[in-house]
Amino acid sequence: MPSRRRQPSPAAGGQGDYLWEVLGTLWPSPESVTRSSRPGPGRRGRPDGPGSTEFLVFPDERRAALLVPRQPRRVAAAALRNYKASGTARDRLRLHAAAIVARAGLAEMLPDRIRIEPGPAGTDADIADYLRATLRRDVLVSLHIGAPRANRKPVLQALTPGGELLGFVKVGVNPLTRRLVRAEAGALAFLASVPLSRLEPPRLLHHGQWQGNEVLVQQAFPAGHPAKSQAELGGAMAELAGVRGLSRQPLADSPYLGGLRARLRHLADSELAGPIRQAVDLLSPAAGILAFGSWHGDWTPWNMTLSRGRALVWDWERFETGVPVGFDAVHFWLQGAIIRGGIAPTAAAERAVTAAPEILAPFGLGPGVASRVAVLYLAEIATRYLQDGQAEAGARLGRIGDWLLPALTRHARRLGETTGPARP
Repeated sequence: MPSRRRQPSPAAGGQGDYLWEVLGTLWPSPESVTRSSRPGPGRRGRPDGPGSTEFLVFPDERRAALLVPRQPRRVAAAALRNYKASGTARDRLRLHAAAIVARAGLAEMLPDRIRIEPGPAGTDADIADYLRATLRRDVLVSLHIGAPRANRKPVLQALTPGGELLGFVKVGVNPLTRRLVRAEAGALAFLASVPLSRLEPPRLLHHGQWQGNEVLVQQAFPAGHPAKSQAELGGAMAELAGVRGLSRQPLADSPYLGGLRARLRHLADSELAGPIRQAVDLLSPAAGILAFGSWHGDWTPWNMTLSRGRALVWDWERFETGVPVGFDAVHFWLQGAIIRGGIAPTAAAERAVTAAPEILAPFGLGPGVASRVAVLYLAEIATRYLQDGQAEAGARLGRIGDWLLPALTRHARRLGETTGPARP
């Protein structure tokens, strides 16, 4: 029997290093995971043997973003069509063109590919075997490779040999991502029990454990279109805010503030926790009475589409109840302004506060309260990034001291110095 090989990764670089880490997790030893060379002109690629799979790497190993099965071609094409369902019109056009290319077999010209050979009979199943047993279907997988961040995790498409998309799969592989996958499973199970008219979360198809990792399979949404403006989402965000009821109380007496301060105390070793805590202390006495409800926790333009008058929203791993109403709207605006709007992070954080009265007007918040909610949101997201270790993971916005803390500190001081609580 030939020896089982695991391709070394040092030559990969860039996204390639993370790619090989993920491959080793999803196809554990004794399976063979190796680089496979592209055949020369006029020669066909090596056919897949029993249980073997060859992936094409888009666009290449160093910049890996997506792995799709080389065969059947219709599966490769379907995986490309389903990638970035919330992408811009330009992104979707490019992916549609790439799908046509893959269906025609021209994707064979891509420079990099990965080959996986199964281990001996009786060895532990890989992720594809687990999904076949779980979904009781013949399953092929496509693998998404995300950008660096602390909560980065393997995300796959589960497809049939005919190209039907069965669902999206998340695999929690470390303490943080395992906790987030469990939280998302709980959120989806709860939301399935609630009547919603403006908002639609995906159905939870499966939640279980494999090789010590958390696995979640969720519904694939039908095609939709991006929101043209944030105003289209006010009703859906308000519906979510009230999904477990609303309450009103002074921020200073709220469980939310107590929880935020507890998280900051646990971060006492970080030099950045002190400025966040000082900002919260300045703001809390003057914040007055706020409305508290539920929020998605990461509602961004790339985590949703619109269809049939409803917001189809995924990635519910940060869902939480008991937060100031309006957090979702500020998060959506800020993340969209930076990632898609091209606004510098420092300027975007500043404008998230100054534009808060307009952003939060659909929630019935007056200008004073809106500004305080926006500053509290900055404190919340700064605490999260610090707690997760986003800077250490290399996340684009992980270094909060460079862009987020200046706006948080300045506006907390300004609002804290005003006399009396803000009026609703």
